[in-house]
Amino acid sequence: MKKKVIFHSDFALSKTGFGRNSKAILSYLYGTGKYELVSVSGGVSEKHPELERTPWKSLGVVPVSGPEKADYDSSPDKKRMYAYGAYALDKIVQEEKPDAYIGVQDYWGLEYSIEKPWFKTISSALWITLDSLPLLEKAVKNAPKIKNYWVWSEFAEKEMHRLGHKHVKTLHGSVEDSYFFPLEKNQRNLLRERNSIKEDDFVIGFVFRNQLRKSVPNLLNGFRIFKEKNPNVSAKLLLHTSWKEGWNIQRLCKEKDVDIKDVLTTYVCKSCGSYKVDNFKGPELECPFCGTKGSFSTTGTTVGVTEGQLNEVYNLMDVYCHPFTSGGQEIPIQEAKLAGLVTLVTSYSCGEDMCVKEAHSLPLDWDEYSEFGTEFIKASTRPESIAENLRKVYETSPKERRKSGKLAREWVLQNFSVEVVGKKIEAFLDNAPKANYDLIQDGTSKINPEAEIPEQNETVLWLKSLYKNILGREVYNTDEGLIHWVQKINAGMTRQTILGYFRSIARQELNQKTPIDKKETFKSEEKEEKILVKIDSTEDNIYLATKIVKGIKNKYPDKKIIVFTNKSAEPILVGNSDIDQAFVQGLEFSDPEFIKNNFYECYSLDDFCLNNNHSVYLK
Repeated sequence: MKKKVIFHSDFALSKTGFGRNSKAILSYLYGTGKYELVSVSGGVSEKHPELERTPWKSLGVVPVSGPEKADYDSSPDKKRMYAYGAYALDKIVQEEKPDAYIGVQDYWGLEYSIEKPWFKTISSALWITLDSLPLLEKAVKNAPKIKNYWVWSEFAEKEMHRLGHKHVKTLHGSVEDSYFFPLEKNQRNLLRERNSIKEDDFVIGFVFRNQLRKSVPNLLNGFRIFKEKNPNVSAKLLLHTSWKEGWNIQRLCKEKDVDIKDVLTTYVCKSCGSYKVDNFKGPELECPFCGTKGSFSTTGTTVGVTEGQLNEVYNLMDVYCHPFTSGGQEIPIQEAKLAGLVTLVTSYSCGEDMCVKEAHSLPLDWDEYSEFGTEFIKASTRPESIAENLRKVYETSPKERRKSGKLAREWVLQNFSVEVVGKKIEAFLDNAPKANYDLIQDGTSKINPEAEIPEQNETVLWLKSLYKNILGREVYNTDEGLIHWVQKINAGMTRQTILGYFRSIARQELNQKTPIDKKETFKSEEKEEKILVKIDSTEDNIYLATKIVKGIKNKYPDKKIIVFTNKSAEPILVGNSDIDQAFVQGLEFSDPEFIKNNFYECYSLDDFCLNNNHSVYLK
């Protein structure tokens, strides 16, 4: 029987770096015939028709209807986390019951998976991009919790090892090497003719998503300096990117005194799929091939060229230049090398990997700066270094360029090819044991809501005992949840309250409580026995709410108090002896007819009521 594998990353048909890596790795694994593959496809809606195009099972994660869609639309943060798959992952794992899980994304796109009950009970790996010093604090703190911790660059591995996390290993993102190769001179000349590029034009290329960390202003400055110092060179700058997001390239050209006629870009038709490299003439044009109006646009993550077309774009170039502030791997650098190009690379972050002697790159010098808000060290590539290295390439004979490009191509094949990277993942999966979901019970076998907790004066040790004995998991001193509860105790929260909260969470994990989205929960008892209290408030007002709840219990000592609340109130209320049941995310139960038929009374406590010492009373 085949092992089932969940591969969680960008959708394999998207034009992002993660998406292209997904396509390469999933194609390799599918080709072995050894695995049942489930792709948790970030950024794609649940019913997107493109999901049917993959030979493996692909599941979208963005909701299209129901309460999940309303929740998705509630805030930008929610939209981002839904797009990563944070809210769909548990359900998918429960339904698919994989033997192994591989999450591939930026750290913040996967962090939530670390604490999932199933994460340690099945063979799980996180394949993370870390691109700046100091490394992301949470990614370092949680390293001991991630047994199989893979990073995309040796730059990140080296720093993790320096910090004591020797188990972190480099696994480069894969490049679909079969698509990228140098074309013969006559083919290249025909390509140039087709795209109105002269044979003697010196074409400098940059393939990138138009993000702020891609140093477009620096490149334009370097290009201008090169042109000024080499006035007899017919130089063109080919920017293969979207002109509708990120940097305003048109305006930058004007500011940097770069003639926009010297700047080329790639247009692709979303109707017929044809492409052309040309001067920028607007973001959306009429397609010159099929005549469809508004369908001919600069390439992007949703509509872009095929890998074969992209190889042709690389082959239009004489040199590839990749200036950036930081990056996880920067796959276009490897693609350019596979196409036989000399590459200029900023020698920071993953650029350090690209500038080793064997890679045959020309390192670009940079100045350090601290990114506002994060204080990460970033690189500002020196325009003078760009200009100087462009001069070196221009003055190098075509024969020497081809020789250098050939050696660089071999280096990429040895380190980044689908075959090399795929075999490493295949070995990990082959060594992964089959998951026994009857035995591990979805990761809840060690959860015990009624566990006895020994007295312990030391706060941290007592809290760790709650995690271990009640929730069945170990935590470290750096764990954010542990730190949170230490702060709560220091602020005056009682141990009894926290103990009650842990027991409540454990019961929910074991499904000892009926899910609150089933209204049948409250129809099993006579309405005369139940009082409903809805609390939608901030943490500062929660203690006021507990006083009102106590008053309600004193008024109706023989009735069951059921609380619907939000996350802020949950830790305090679930341990309250006056409350019989407390549910999170129950605030949507506001149907007056449902309340009237199932509860004796309903009290609704919100910020206004609590701040003004009032409560709303509904019969």
